[in-house]
Amino acid sequence: MKLRPEGNWIIHPMIWSLVYRLAVYGKGGVGKSTVSANISYLLSCTGGTVLHVGCDPKHDSTRLLTHGETIRTFSSDTSADPVCDGINGIACVECGGADPGKGCAGKGMELLFTRIADVEADYRVSDVLGDVVCGGFSIPARAGNADAILIVTSGEFMSLFAANNILRGLRNINPGRSVLGLVFNRRGDKGEEASIRRFADAVGLPIVCDLPRSKLFADAEAEGEVLASLHPDSEEASRLRELVSFIQSDPERFEPSPLSEGAMTDLAAGRPIRKDGGESKRRRCTFDGFDAERNLSYLGDFVMPACTSHGAVDAAMKVRDAAVILHGPRNCAYLMEYAFVRRTVYGTSERSDPIPDPGLYSTNLDADGAFRDTGELIESAVLRAKKDGYRTMFLIPTCSSEIMGTDLADAASLLSSRHSVDIIPVPADDTFLGSKFGGTSGFLDAMISRMGPREVEKGTVNLIARWFYGLGKDDNMESLQSILSRLGLCVRFRFMDFCTMSEASDFCRAEYDIQLGYSRFNERVADRISEMTGRRRALRLDVPMGLTECIDWIHGIAEYAPELAPLVPSAEESLRREFEDGIERFRPLLQGRRVAIYCIMVRDLKWQVETLEALGVDVRAVMFTKGHMVDHNLRIPDYGDTRIIDDAGMCDLKRLVVEEGVEMVLTNDPDRVARAGFKWASLGSRRFGLRGAIEWAQILADCLRSPTGDWEAGL
Repeated sequence: MKLRPEGNWIIHPMIWSLVYRLAVYGKGGVGKSTVSANISYLLSCTGGTVLHVGCDPKHDSTRLLTHGETIRTFSSDTSADPVCDGINGIACVECGGADPGKGCAGKGMELLFTRIADVEADYRVSDVLGDVVCGGFSIPARAGNADAILIVTSGEFMSLFAANNILRGLRNINPGRSVLGLVFNRRGDKGEEASIRRFADAVGLPIVCDLPRSKLFADAEAEGEVLASLHPDSEEASRLRELVSFIQSDPERFEPSPLSEGAMTDLAAGRPIRKDGGESKRRRCTFDGFDAERNLSYLGDFVMPACTSHGAVDAAMKVRDAAVILHGPRNCAYLMEYAFVRRTVYGTSERSDPIPDPGLYSTNLDADGAFRDTGELIESAVLRAKKDGYRTMFLIPTCSSEIMGTDLADAASLLSSRHSVDIIPVPADDTFLGSKFGGTSGFLDAMISRMGPREVEKGTVNLIARWFYGLGKDDNMESLQSILSRLGLCVRFRFMDFCTMSEASDFCRAEYDIQLGYSRFNERVADRISEMTGRRRALRLDVPMGLTECIDWIHGIAEYAPELAPLVPSAEESLRREFEDGIERFRPLLQGRRVAIYCIMVRDLKWQVETLEALGVDVRAVMFTKGHMVDHNLRIPDYGDTRIIDDAGMCDLKRLVVEEGVEMVLTNDPDRVARAGFKWASLGSRRFGLRGAIEWAQILADCLRSPTGDWEAGL
């Protein structure tokens, strides 16, 4: 493992793309650990490398893969490597939680999956306890951690009840097509087969494996071995091998469709299951103008209320040499830190700067806080931060401290003088009912007040955006810098990316400001900066993709700064030359090849079509499927002579492939296209500028040369 502590820094691991990530869920004692351990063993026998992750407090699945030994349980100790060697080259990890009665078993799951992200493997099999409602145990099944989910169950009602709860959880965290089906592990009870088949029909899932009740499983466990290894010629091992072959065939996946409590009652009673068995979707609730749906911040798969305090804390934690003192309960601090670190880790490349310690300190305000001097709590947090080496601190309230009426400005002034530190109070009015931008705006006010007039550094640019995690990737920033350099410009500061107080205070030294992206949040940030600093409003530019958009960037900057106009012709010519040189080596492989574009939720494909035309690719049709866009005004751009098919379905695509001789489908809906048996490639690139288009050309060439065509190149 490469994740290790270095002072106040956490080095982000290199994230590898796994070929297949399988999560096996089921009620405790139903046999999911036995099934998952056998799956891992049989996958390793096919020649693939396997990472087996035990997420069950019993720690029993890895025991079968380590000759009966109990391996160490993962903890927050970053110095220990959580990966242990198992049989047949299988890498094993256990994260079953704390000792009984101590701590939360699910709390460490997120940290574990971050720690093991750099373990290179062809398959990752997670054995997960599924009869608990703790959110931590849902992490292995979230969209970013699982490609497919198997549910192990018997015909007993409590086992089926647990399976239904698993489907309920999946509907919340991974609602798309993710479930392979049910593994029927028989108990030998009367009527169990009829019960599970009624349940399977009601939830719309197939029974993909039927395992008999057998003493051989117990014999193998007593020997500390998997049945497939100890009894390879048995009927039970044969059925497990069929299950693994089924998994490797990339079978159809199903959306979770759990039953309502009433329908489960019908199932238990043997009555016909009512037709309205599916639970209704949650309704939007509002009170006093607060919209509970709109005031949610979706941080990957993690959801938390986007209160004002969260907005202030989220921005303040990006100042590397400043601590953040959150005056409120420790739970608030935990959730905010968790959201920040998770988003940062998943948005930062392995070659970017290290991710700093968030430096978040809670005053640990509790129920007794209303009856004591909370200044003592603030002072205690300040002293902890000072002991850790911080001399600048942001003091941010929560709704709890706001209700109590704590005067943070007065506390900041008093404690700054007393302890020789710089404490900056951040206003966060209407902490809970306010918006996240309200907190960010308060932080901006506090920061901008420290930005005095500075001597302008010619030829420098500030980039303004809400988030720079994706933009912080080296390749993307280098792409933007490459465009700017053609006009003699360089990036001085990214606001707000990770920075120091000194760097932020020199914001006004840059000659120009560019706002990246047209989101409402970015608009408000740029407007606020202009209002507070008196600087000219930042130039609005979206991040460019492909040749034409890069050229448009050059012209847009020149219109904003006319003194740069003489450099435009040479800059434009150099962009065209770089683009032509970049795709020239792929043109012989792609010229004349017939492709179709099949996409959903895309309004503009101009840079893709432009790149395909430059490569000489014959685009037979651009097909738009409305799908979830019925409430949107789908705009079909003009693609010249290319055939446009709106509201297209899979039948239209199949007909086009046959009639037009299409060799490859470019799509952002790969599951449907792959199930239809077509060779496909991703419809896009995660790189900006010319590099994104050139990289995409390489992906297309590699895809056409690939025997299977299931090619994403890490995208």
